[in-house]
Amino acid sequence: METIQPILKRGRDVWDRINMPEAEFRERAQRIQEKIRKENLDVMLVYGAGLNEYGNSCYLSNFVTKMPQGALVILPKEGEVTFIFQGGSRELKTVQTTTWIEDTRPAMDLPQACVKFLKEKGLVPSRVGIAGIREWMPVREYQVLMDGIAPCEVIDMDHVLREMRMVKSPKECDQMRRASRIVARGFDFISGAAFPDTNERMIEAMIDREMRLEGVEDVRILIGKPREKQWALRPADDLPVSEGDSVIIYLALSFERYWAEGIRTFSFKDSFFEKPDLGTFAGIFEKGLSGMGPGRTVSQFYKGLLGDADKSGLEPILDYGLGHGIGLGPNEFPVIDDKSPIEMKEGMCFVLRLAAKSKKFGAVMTGDTFLLTQNGPEKLTV
Repeated sequence: METIQPILKRGRDVWDRINMPEAEFRERAQRIQEKIRKENLDVMLVYGAGLNEYGNSCYLSNFVTKMPQGALVILPKEGEVTFIFQGGSRELKTVQTTTWIEDTRPAMDLPQACVKFLKEKGLVPSRVGIAGIREWMPVREYQVLMDGIAPCEVIDMDHVLREMRMVKSPKECDQMRRASRIVARGFDFISGAAFPDTNERMIEAMIDREMRLEGVEDVRILIGKPREKQWALRPADDLPVSEGDSVIIYLALSFERYWAEGIRTFSFKDSFFEKPDLGTFAGIFEKGLSGMGPGRTVSQFYKGLLGDADKSGLEPILDYGLGHGIGLGPNEFPVIDDKSPIEMKEGMCFVLRLAAKSKKFGAVMTGDTFLLTQNGPEKLTV
């Protein structure tokens, strides 16, 4: 689900060393270095960028880019890790408060700094693994980096980070629970507060303010009015919310780097958002969760949920998909579709959403964040 992104991440930025201790990051780095040695590589470059795709570099460094800039973690097959972030030297002290990596360096030209470092370490030529670089690094910077290490043999290692990030550690699961609880509190605020000024932008601002007071780093909100002829989830506009309107609200946020999201359908009456009884629709959503379990493939779950919907006479709306993985990014692997062969595993976190046509409301939609446990899905947005 794509939303308007902020130009500057302006929320809380701290490193809670109790919730995410240094040992967590060191263990991740060691696991990747084991992969590097196994693949007979000399070094691996892990890149993250922007306000959505910082996950790879953050996974190893705990650093979050606050502007559309990049960050690079350099892991040799043996020894200490190096971290280079795009920015000036005046930012160094601040960055060092949020990362465990001692060798942290600022660079206005990230690829040039990386090439210089590799040459200083005698790693040009060598066998270099890359993750996130081809997908997320801007074209000009990518060309500078590839030209600078041209004598090297470059090997794609994106699958290593993808597989590691899909299955959350116990510490990450706790972080997902914290972020998801704030989403749930956001919906409690929406259904419990009076909104006398019924302009969409004012409603969005009130929700944003409450979430910021909870200590989140980023908030994304979309609004949909399904009784409109050509409705869609969209950013808030200078439009009124009128008495009797059916309103769908999408809320996603990050807390201490980890994202969670939820979706709810409301009826607007007497300045309040009321939660309507969704009847069969809610039952189908809950029943579908029984197909989410370790050992099943993503495509099996997808087909099972839609099969139950078809049997019930529900008319699903698939424009927004059924969901995807979530964690250090708002959109992660695996995507829930009918083709994914990825096996569901304990420790995976998913966003699951379902929309359907409704005679009474125009359309209804619900969605939550789930953690896959040995016993099945645990709903986190509670």
